[in-house]
Amino acid sequence: MNEQVADASPARTGPSVTAVATGAVGLVSGLAGLGLLETGSRTGIEGGILLLVAGLGLLAVAIGGRAYGPDVEGPLDLSARIGLGVLGGVLAGLVHGLLTEAAGSIGLTLLFRVGIDIDLSAGEYLLRAMHGAAWGFALGILYPVVPGEGFAAKGATFSLLPSVYTLFVVYPVFLSLGLLGVRQGFFTFPLVLLGNAIAGLVAAWVISWGGETDLAPVSDPLVR
Repeated sequence: MNEQVADASPARTGPSVTAVATGAVGLVSGLAGLGLLETGSRTGIEGGILLLVAGLGLLAVAIGGRAYGPDVEGPLDLSARIGLGVLGGVLAGLVHGLLTEAAGSIGLTLLFRVGIDIDLSAGEYLLRAMHGAAWGFALGILYPVVPGEGFAAKGATFSLLPSVYTLFVVYPVFLSLGLLGVRQGFFTFPLVLLGNAIAGLVAAWVISWGGETDLAPVSDPLVR
């Protein structure tokens, strides 16, 4: 008599070590790419774009192979969150640029003696949009696990990540402006926190809208 042997292999309940390692390398590559973009030099921009592409590719590999889609995750499935996150991030980057120029126009940066660039060119707006797209991509992936109830709390909480990266990595390492950007003025860091918080709210709102609109799930045409 032939007996069927039950499959004793453990069920996968979480990401594998390889996926986590790949995702970590992708995240580091993406952050390094953002830092190089901040330098504004031709070499920095070219290298930053390459690192961003490599980082996003590695992250895509890391999150692949698992069960995703509206039938599994509901209206805000992974593909919807990523697409909406990138869109929201681009909008957030442009809004951040407008707020920066507005702060200069009303004299806020002069009042607090913060030496940030308040006259942005089209190229600088493009860089901000690219930065926003990268952070929006990350927010889209992490959105369900970001602490907070509602898009406002999630956006504000997530905004701490780009703020910490800017204040503790970009300013001191890539731009030689000191920890927290103190060489630009003592009040640089609260303005960075405020600007990123507003940008985070914009990106998170776009993602949240994707789960509430009558068009949800907005990714449905992609999985049919």
